[in-house]
Amino acid sequence: MSAKTTPEYLISNAEKYANENAISWKDGSGNWVSMTWSEFCDTTMGVAKSLIAMGFEAGDKLSIYSYNRMEWFAAYAAANMCNGAAVGVYHTCSPEEVEWVVGNSDSKVVFVGTNPMDRGDPSKMCTHRLQATMGSLEKVEAVVSMAGMDAIDHPNAMSWSDFMAGGAETPDSAVKDRIASIKPSDTAALIYTSGTTGNPKGVVLTHDNFDFEIDEVHKITRFNQGDGYVSWLPCAHVFGQLADNLLWIRDAMHMRVVDNPLHAIDYCKEVQPHLFIGVPRIYEKVYSNLMAALGSKLGLLKIPVLGGLIKNKAKAKIGFSNVTYAITGAAPINPDILELFHTLGIPLYEGYGMTETTAGATLNYGGNNKIGSVGKPLEGSGLRIADPNEKGDGEIQFNGRHVMAGYYRNSEATAETMTEDGWLKSGDLGRIDADGYVYVTGRIKEIYVSSAGKNIAPLVIEETMKSIPMVSQCMLIGDNRKFCSALFTLDVGAILRDVHGLDGATEVPKDPDEQLAKLAELGHDLSEYTAVGSDAHRQLEEAVAGLNQKFSSPEQVKKFTVLPRDLNVDQGELTPTLKIRRKQIRENWAAEIEAMYA
Repeated sequence: MSAKTTPEYLISNAEKYANENAISWKDGSGNWVSMTWSEFCDTTMGVAKSLIAMGFEAGDKLSIYSYNRMEWFAAYAAANMCNGAAVGVYHTCSPEEVEWVVGNSDSKVVFVGTNPMDRGDPSKMCTHRLQATMGSLEKVEAVVSMAGMDAIDHPNAMSWSDFMAGGAETPDSAVKDRIASIKPSDTAALIYTSGTTGNPKGVVLTHDNFDFEIDEVHKITRFNQGDGYVSWLPCAHVFGQLADNLLWIRDAMHMRVVDNPLHAIDYCKEVQPHLFIGVPRIYEKVYSNLMAALGSKLGLLKIPVLGGLIKNKAKAKIGFSNVTYAITGAAPINPDILELFHTLGIPLYEGYGMTETTAGATLNYGGNNKIGSVGKPLEGSGLRIADPNEKGDGEIQFNGRHVMAGYYRNSEATAETMTEDGWLKSGDLGRIDADGYVYVTGRIKEIYVSSAGKNIAPLVIEETMKSIPMVSQCMLIGDNRKFCSALFTLDVGAILRDVHGLDGATEVPKDPDEQLAKLAELGHDLSEYTAVGSDAHRQLEEAVAGLNQKFSSPEQVKKFTVLPRDLNVDQGELTPTLKIRRKQIRENWAAEIEAMYA
């Protein structure tokens, strides 16, 4: 383990960079508010002292139910200062999901904040959803509402200011003693998987797990004090915790906190960060807008070298002028997107990992990059392909210091996911090439077997179809079917841009509801584009036919249906990181699926 823990790095930053900005966010008027390292450290120490004052012991858990904001980071860091563990709860979680995560984790304290996706609907607000669960959360001893949040009806509910006042008499030494007691094997966080099926499992990650990951990142790239970072990935996600709660502090970066995930790229344009972490859906949107704006100059990527002016304008347009490392993960990405970014001189790399491997297990990076792969295994870790077939494909398995300690209170699930010789089973199919690069070829549970007995991996096909500019989401259907079909949803933003001539970067709203409202303002309805026989539908048919040529006959999309709306988190069709939930989609759109096989 490193010479210092992350809490010790925080205290050190407060001494070395006392008056330098640590974290910034926008207030209700859109003005930047900043805290220095000294101020943030004092706030975090205050949270830790209040926790100790109310009886929070080493090894205890606290839950944070909110989108990213200053109090999120302070509560997380304070939990670690107390040698306890933080439990992130996705801001989009339903009352049932909140009840499961908070209850299963044995959290003694809950911090509750905002869900920027609530669109003013009280039933989607974190405080409302938490309130609906409180009757069954008997182990919760205190509920702390972040600044600006309504109070929860609970005997020990309190405002942020009242909570902070509770630790006024606790000496700093009490916190420092807790920090000194931290061992590498102590739990730093419980991270609940987003759960594409069933209840999520609590992944136990230790200080040593995170320490190994950060050490490996530092071998690839290291950031300097004051380098910019945009925090938009929900901090309940493992990558959000690794970067936003640990790496940011270790490297003393200046973190800007986004007020809504939809505004991530807008913030990048404004602050031009040095590090950006995204998921394919973010980069797909950026790619689509860049191709619309620069397609003629790019020559559809047939021009190998672009002029410096074009490159610089393109990088500034998406907020990547200063980026020294950008990463995509969580799901496969279309290689065309990576090719475009590298053509523009933007260092975007694909990585691969799981919550159970403390985020990254393989990474591409400068000088070690092969587009189409997910990179090489982290140095000092193990990766093997179990029982490979004639093509070299088999289950990807891991071992090393980044592998979780287990699932919280679930020894059975832990045993199921580990091999007899101690390797973590990923559930993913993959192969390793002669140069050591790893390729993910599918998810074992998601491999379709056609009625003719052909194995079909849907992920690559779906990502290929999503390269069609007007397509937002695609889910392949084909398990135990005579042929493959697909469910498509349309990208209303792309329609506004490509059909109606609006500028994708400045005139197209980011919010899906606002996009539909803009379409209506122009005198149109989405049904005009989803209808069979429409110009949009015919264009989609042509595009699908062209892309089908990349696949064998059993893999080709023979029929498709365009759904009347996009997939969303509220309907259970997407995880908070925008991965599709196949089971729920099949249930929600069963009639449409069966109609394609009638």
